[in-house]
Amino acid sequence: MAAPETNRGGERQSLVKRAARGASERVLDLVDPDIVLEYVDINALLARIDVNALLDRVEMNELLDRVDVDALLQRADIDALLDQVDLAAAIERAGIPQIVADSTSHLGGAALDLFRRPVVGLDEIISRVLNGLVRRDFSKFPAGPGDLTAWADERAKETAVKTGRYAGPLTRLLAVLVDAVVVAFGFTLIMAGLAFLIGLFVEGDYEFPANQGLWFSAALVVWAFIYLWFSLAVFGKTFGKAVLGVRVVGSDGTITLRAGQAFVRALSYPLSFAIFGLGLLEIVFGRERRAWHDHFAGSAVVYDWGSRTAQMPSPLAEFLERRGGDPEEEEE
Repeated sequence: MAAPETNRGGERQSLVKRAARGASERVLDLVDPDIVLEYVDINALLARIDVNALLDRVEMNELLDRVDVDALLQRADIDALLDQVDLAAAIERAGIPQIVADSTSHLGGAALDLFRRPVVGLDEIISRVLNGLVRRDFSKFPAGPGDLTAWADERAKETAVKTGRYAGPLTRLLAVLVDAVVVAFGFTLIMAGLAFLIGLFVEGDYEFPANQGLWFSAALVVWAFIYLWFSLAVFGKTFGKAVLGVRVVGSDGTITLRAGQAFVRALSYPLSFAIFGLGLLEIVFGRERRAWHDHFAGSAVVYDWGSRTAQMPSPLAEFLERRGGDPEEEEE
């Protein structure tokens, strides 16, 4: 007898649910959602939502599987999106220009090092052999001017490091040859520029003064002097010295060469070559490898490869250490 009552109870509940659903639908048809939303505090509602718990209940893989990426990309305006992106600022923040600059500098420096390292090693061999022939102990010579070598050694502990040491004869000779090419090429450009300006502003055929060779020689000497003096006064090195990795410093180890010293050095430079090159012999046999013009100006020439350490190739350095030891260690 209880079964009919249970059925009647279920029918009443079903009837109530249908009535409530119908009433709710009728109410929603009559209520304006915009009016309801005006009375809802969205911020307070969102503050009560546990986002982490909500995300835990979401199946991301299933959600992504239901996303039509192609349709989404077709609806996206890529051009408008890129127009809003500051690519220059993004690249700058990523450090790409610095990375490119560092990489370019490193590659350029590595290419120069391939040329410089053997030259440094040959400098060492030439100095040791020639001084050995005249019974001079090259290992007793000072490594560099003042405290410059100690300052360099604090920043680099490699074996046979040459940064801050006196530059050898081969390196200095090659630097002079490079500078001679630069001076000749620059003088040619200057003469060509003057000839162009004369043809542009002077009417008729211009007659050059007599003794053209003498005038050209004097002009070449003046240009060479300006090139040497300006390069040393401003940069402490000429183009040739920069390529070979050397610079001119004070004989006391001062890195900055004063303008007056640069002037005296450029002015007295020919004196080292004047008497059969006798003023250059000290570069090979002198304790400080200083030519006459270095003595006149109170300067010295040392290896300087910028942020990288100037050193000989490792096999050559090990060979020289076995034969003669480290010069500084023997000096101590």
